[in-house]
Amino acid sequence: MHVDLQMVRRVFEDVLSGTLSREQADRWAYTVVQQEEAGVATYSPSFERDYIWAGVMYLYGIDTMKAPGEYLHSDDDIRTAMNAKLGEVADREPLIPLRAVDLWPSQRLARKLR
Repeated sequence: MHVDLQMVRRVFEDVLSGTLSREQADRWAYTVVQQEEAGVATYSPSFERDYIWAGVMYLYGIDTMKAPGEYLHSDDDIRTAMNAKLGEVADREPLIPLRAVDLWPSQRLARKLR
């Protein structure tokens, strides 16, 4: 299974728009967790793996109820988590040290110029 930031963001956005239920999002995240445990999940780009995984782990449990008919996480909580976990891809440094092979060619050039 291949997972990227846009895919995870889309699941968050679909939950918030109501096109995907929280239960469906939880099941999707559970599938990703199973694939990770089986060693067959891949992440793209690889240096974004920690951000992707943080989003998946939030979605895994997004259907948790604190009382009958009341979810633990509000839509505002979900929106905040989406932005905090996934953020903006363009202007951030990776969470993990990079090898040159994990970078796009333009990123390699930018690192050489620093």
